[in-house]
Amino acid sequence: MSYRRSLGAFFSAAALIASLSPAVAFAKTTGTGITDVDDATINVTGLEKGDTVTAYQVFDAYIDSNNVLKYTPATGLPADYDTIDELGALTTADAQKAAGDAYSKAFVNDGAHGVAGPVTGNAGEDGKASLTLDSGYWVVVVTSTSGKTKVFQPTTIDASPVAGTDGTYKAKTLSDQEIKNEPVTVKKGVGERYEEKTDAYTVGQMVPFKVTTNVPNYPADSKDATFTVSDTPSAGLEIDTGSITVKVGGTVVWENGAAVDASAFKAATTMQATTGYTFDFAKDFVLAHPGASVEITYNAKLTSAAFSHDENDVTGNTARVTFNPNPYDSSTVTPDDKTKVQTYGYVFPKTDKDQNALEGAAFTLYDEAGNEIKDENGNAITSTSKIVNGKAYVYFEDLGSGSYVAKETTVPAGKQKAQDVKFTVDKDTAKADNPATTDITENNYLVSTSNVVDPDQPMLPVTGEAGTVAITVGGLALVGAACVVASRGLKRSK
Repeated sequence: MSYRRSLGAFFSAAALIASLSPAVAFAKTTGTGITDVDDATINVTGLEKGDTVTAYQVFDAYIDSNNVLKYTPATGLPADYDTIDELGALTTADAQKAAGDAYSKAFVNDGAHGVAGPVTGNAGEDGKASLTLDSGYWVVVVTSTSGKTKVFQPTTIDASPVAGTDGTYKAKTLSDQEIKNEPVTVKKGVGERYEEKTDAYTVGQMVPFKVTTNVPNYPADSKDATFTVSDTPSAGLEIDTGSITVKVGGTVVWENGAAVDASAFKAATTMQATTGYTFDFAKDFVLAHPGASVEITYNAKLTSAAFSHDENDVTGNTARVTFNPNPYDSSTVTPDDKTKVQTYGYVFPKTDKDQNALEGAAFTLYDEAGNEIKDENGNAITSTSKIVNGKAYVYFEDLGSGSYVAKETTVPAGKQKAQDVKFTVDKDTAKADNPATTDITENNYLVSTSNVVDPDQPMLPVTGEAGTVAITVGGLALVGAACVVASRGLKRSK
């Protein structure tokens, strides 16, 4: 469709396509001696189903009476990019991105009016949106409605006509245009190598964590530019808040419990605690650091509340990033990533020499080198045998992969100390439920079936046996003789 108008007069119209059909441009430059060429069709790719694509005409191309290609600019363009020469001088990706951001701001926020359009389409299952564009230059803006973790960059498209061998201008054949986007993801790592999972730590030890993400590459005219990183540990982990360090682009912005760069955060909504943290970045800071890497490192103490019930219910924590996938809308999405801190347990039955369940035997845990292991409060880790379903058990939990020694440190009356119990737990051996805890189901115990026995203490000879009688009689005789000697000596002295 086209409208007649005099050169230099501009009209704006809107086209909204709610299906996958190509959108149609509404206006062309016309007038005496002016020729406009046919429209060109382009497929915009790299989208998610449901994403909306809006194209604004920056420069309208036309052929004058001397068969010269010329352009009419839209009204309200930014001063740095309001001529074809300025647009043509943009040779680097950064310069082109800056122009795209400026055009986007001009049309979306500042009320600039394209010579034709805007033209709008929606992406289908194949991630494409088809647009029909009047000849000239356009800026394409994608607003994500898919909720995917991407921020799309405004992109300029050259739909100018091209001259054939006979000098006649024709519509340009446009290749598919992939819209650049900056995915916003979060990666959580645990342990010395910052992997997804670790089993190298025992209760009371500090576990290192690292979160990596990137600042969204928002257009300069973004409405909110939300960017928040949060982290929530499960029971069994307590964050050492003093160990938290935040770096953006390699520069430290948070350290030792406080902001190094106060301009980086929204003070009212940024917090840290042993139970988690939230770093809510300020809009101006976000817009000033597009695409910058973000790294958050910290340590968390492994506590006796650690657990492992099944593959998906294990001690760990979840890091989340909240941002606007549509920079012109306040709606947010929150991708996340989880880590697991796997621990193990060991349980063995405790009996007397007759294989009867024996309560009250306390064991203390040591490492393989003989060092006493302490819990998160600095106390020795002990376990005392108790009877469950007719059997007495001793068990230790929240252990990292490795070898340990349990030594009996409290022996029931009348019993002798059992031999030290040496054991090794790891992912291949500790897979069972603990029979000593009937109220929960676990999947991380090595269950020993070998009884740990306390022998009886040696008994004194029983009164009434022959040897005992002889000894007793002999002893009494000696006592009697001693008394007689003492009595005679007393009489003589008198």
